[in-house]
Amino acid sequence: MKIKLLSVMLTVILIGMMGASGAALAAKRDSSLKAAFVRKGELWLKEGNQEKKLVNGPLVLHPKWSFNGKWLAFAKGEAGQELWVLELRSGRSSLVSAEGGRNFQWAPNAERLAYQTEELLQYVDAKRPDKPLGAAKGIGNYSWLPDGKGFFASSQSELMPDGWTPISLLQIPLAGLSDPSKYVTVHVLPSPSDDFFAVDTSVFKWSADGRWIAFLAKPTASLSADSNTLCVITTDGVVFRTLDEMVSNEQWFEWASSGDRLAYIAGVGREATSNKQLKVIAVTSEKSAEYTPKGYVDQAFAWQGLQHLIVSRAEESKQDAGQSAPANPYLMRVELENGKQTAITRPSGKHGEYNPVALKLKLAWVESDPSTASVIVADANGHHAAEWIKGIDIADSYYGQWRWGEVLAFYGRD
Repeated sequence: MKIKLLSVMLTVILIGMMGASGAALAAKRDSSLKAAFVRKGELWLKEGNQEKKLVNGPLVLHPKWSFNGKWLAFAKGEAGQELWVLELRSGRSSLVSAEGGRNFQWAPNAERLAYQTEELLQYVDAKRPDKPLGAAKGIGNYSWLPDGKGFFASSQSELMPDGWTPISLLQIPLAGLSDPSKYVTVHVLPSPSDDFFAVDTSVFKWSADGRWIAFLAKPTASLSADSNTLCVITTDGVVFRTLDEMVSNEQWFEWASSGDRLAYIAGVGREATSNKQLKVIAVTSEKSAEYTPKGYVDQAFAWQGLQHLIVSRAEESKQDAGQSAPANPYLMRVELENGKQTAITRPSGKHGEYNPVALKLKLAWVESDPSTASVIVADANGHHAAEWIKGIDIADSYYGQWRWGEVLAFYGRD
């Protein structure tokens, strides 16, 4: 009897030890995760298993990390017009610009923040955010150069009596930001015509091999909501190509982490619930493939290594089909080499799975219903999924295009 009792006690102790070990393992697994998020209009930090409120509201949006994780930039106020920076170590936040919150970007390798107000591009040192270090006028859109030594920018097209002026693509050194004579014209886009009509551009994105730049050529606002031209250009400006038509969503085209392959969601029409196909093209060879099955739409994606994409997918819903509400999206893992597709989550009538994010050895996404949203973290293959952040604000949706970057930003995604 004593031996049997001792055996039971040992079993209970071992189970407890295993449970504690499992909990410790899970805690260790999530200890490197760090994300900024918005809850009830206020800015929060989640690091490992600890949450901390950073900034009171109201209306904080678009948190963005500096390259080294020491700073956060964010928009605040009505329509997100104010631009602020926050130093994580001290917890001190400072206003950068009363109107710079609509288009701001951190330098890739320095504590410098660029922002745009109307057609004026400026940048500051995060430690002295109220003192712009330079300004460029007549800018349509921009991105930092990969080495952080300047900007790649588009000129602002103007409507003249004989039509719109063509857009110039410019390379602008930091030292010559205020001196247009030091700008280098890399390429001039075709003049607006029936075949190509652009009066603006998106931001610019470099391929991993550094040879290509991808961007959207955008017509006037009402047209841009439904159709824009996805373009690529060599960094020397010699080769320019138009690839496809897609909506005005800068999150819907992304380069692989190596080589020259570009993934994007094609299809005209602002509704994310119809005519949206995931495609991948090797830009140099122009070899492409489509991965969205007929009757479905892909609404967001993330590269996971070089051979896989994680896709937020839903059944296609057309207005003339009499469907009362669009289907909730779920996650699929797509193997590019053979086209094999595996479900990570299952379709649900209660909530959708949005905004996949590939992290180091992990996969994250947003799970949301009409009134609540949470951040889920799982192994890279989607197994052992668990809620990591409970209760983030629901992002804005433009005809089903969810803008989760407004309320969530992971640090160190790769």
